[in-house]
Amino acid sequence: MANRKILKRLKRKCSVCGKNICAIVYNNRKIRGGHYFGKIPLYRKSEMNKMGRSGAHKSKISRTWTVNVYNYDPKSYAHFEYWECPQCYWHPTMKASPIQQAAIKATLKKRKR
Repeated sequence: MANRKILKRLKRKCSVCGKNICAIVYNNRKIRGGHYFGKIPLYRKSEMNKMGRSGAHKSKISRTWTVNVYNYDPKSYAHFEYWECPQCYWHPTMKASPIQQAAIKATLKKRKR
């Protein structure tokens, strides 16, 4: 902690709840006050349609694992930074349907036994 200097202060919005985040970036690339998850590429519908029309081919990853890969890689027109405030990161509120909530409660009861 001796050589920790502030590089910059960022003002961003939480991607989950929309609150303002005041994050501090230090010279050792640590961030305080928010959680940064990277950039998410944004695609146009026309690029996604091109990808769907191009078709796919099978690609072998390992001896037993084969996946379908599209022949066209869509080009992104912009990137979106995904940030979460400490409240949403450490205490997420899940919006689930009543059926999903019942399933979650059932699994938690099974684990406690």
